[in-house]
Amino acid sequence: MTTGIVYDDIYLEHRIPHVESHERLIAIMDLLKEKDLLNHQDFKLISPREATLEQIQYVHTEKLIDQVREISERAASTGHVLSLDMDTSVSGKTYEASLYSVGGNLEGIDRILSKDIKNCFALVRPPGHHTNRYKCSGFCIFNNIAIATEYLFREKGIKKVAIIDWDCHHGNGTQDIFYDGTLSDKGEVIFFSSHQDGRTLYPGSGFPNEIGAGKGKGKIINFPMPPRAAEDTILDFYEEIIEPVLTEFAPEFILISAGFDTHHTDRLTNMGWSYQGPAEYLRRIKTIAEKYAEGRILLTLEGGYQIDKQAKAVYNCLKVLNNESDEELIKEPPRNSEPDLKRYIHEKLIPQLKENLSPYWNCF
Repeated sequence: MTTGIVYDDIYLEHRIPHVESHERLIAIMDLLKEKDLLNHQDFKLISPREATLEQIQYVHTEKLIDQVREISERAASTGHVLSLDMDTSVSGKTYEASLYSVGGNLEGIDRILSKDIKNCFALVRPPGHHTNRYKCSGFCIFNNIAIATEYLFREKGIKKVAIIDWDCHHGNGTQDIFYDGTLSDKGEVIFFSSHQDGRTLYPGSGFPNEIGAGKGKGKIINFPMPPRAAEDTILDFYEEIIEPVLTEFAPEFILISAGFDTHHTDRLTNMGWSYQGPAEYLRRIKTIAEKYAEGRILLTLEGGYQIDKQAKAVYNCLKVLNNESDEELIKEPPRNSEPDLKRYIHEKLIPQLKENLSPYWNCF
C-alpha cells in the first residue's frame, strides 16, 4: 500500500509571528527527512493544487473570502502582518497559502479515490477547524475539512462522510457549518469532536448537549475531556461511542482534523497525552475505515504547538497509516488518567452522551 503526504513550501509563506508558525511544518518535514521516510517506497510526496473559488464557496460566504483576499493584499503592499480577529493573523501570502491548503486536501482525496494511494496526511497550513461559514477565528482561515467534505459530496458522489476532530480545541467552526444538516442535500455527515472541556479552554464550546439540529440532530457528537486526561480516555470514547455509531452509520470516507496539542507538554493546553497517543487512536479508526470505507482516510493538520512533540506524533500517525507495527513508533512512557478522571468519564460523561444520542442511534 502507499500513503500520501501532501506538502509544499507555499505553506511556509503564511508567515506570521505566532505560535501557529511555519516552524511547525519545518520541524515535521525535518523529522521525516531524518527518518528517510520520504524516500520510502510506501510513501508518496504529493504536490497540492489551488482550490477554486467555487470550491471555497461550497462552505464560506463570498464576504469572508473577499475579506481574506483583501487583507492579505493589504499585508503584501504594506509589508505588515495584519489581523482578521484577535487570534488570527494574515501575511501577504496567506490568501494564496489558504487556497493551496484547501487544494492540498482535495488533491489528496482525488489520489485516494483514484487508488493512486491508499490514504493520506495533508501537511498543510493555515489550519481551518475554527472557521465557520462567515468568520475566520482561532488561527484558522478556510475550513479545510468542511470544504473537503462538501467536495466529496458535490464532485465525487460520496454519500456518507465521518469527520473525526481530535484537536485539543473544540472544532466549533466545523460543528457550526454542519450543525443543522442543511449545507448540502447531496450527502450525510457525522461529526465527532474530542477536546479539552470548553469550560477550561478556547473556544468554550463542544458540550455533550450540542448534538445538532433539524436534519443534523444526533450527528454532532462532542467528547469534552477534563484537563489532565491522558489518551486512555480517547480509547474509551472510541469503544463506547465512535465504534458503535460508525458501525451503524457505515461511512464511505473518513476525514480527520488532526491536531497534536493534546500532548502533555503543549504550551496552550492542559491535556496528558503521549506522542504515540494519536497514532493509537488512529489505529482504531483505521479498522472502521477498512471495514466500511475501503480504507479511505485523509488527515489534515490542525493545531500542535510543542513542535518537536508534534513532529513525532505526525510521524507515528504516518507509520500507522502504512500499517506499521507498534514497534515502529517513536514512544515515550505511556500515560494514564488519574482514577477520578476515569470515574468521571465512565460514570458521567459517557452515560450522558449515550442518553442524549439514544433517540437517534439504535446502538445505545
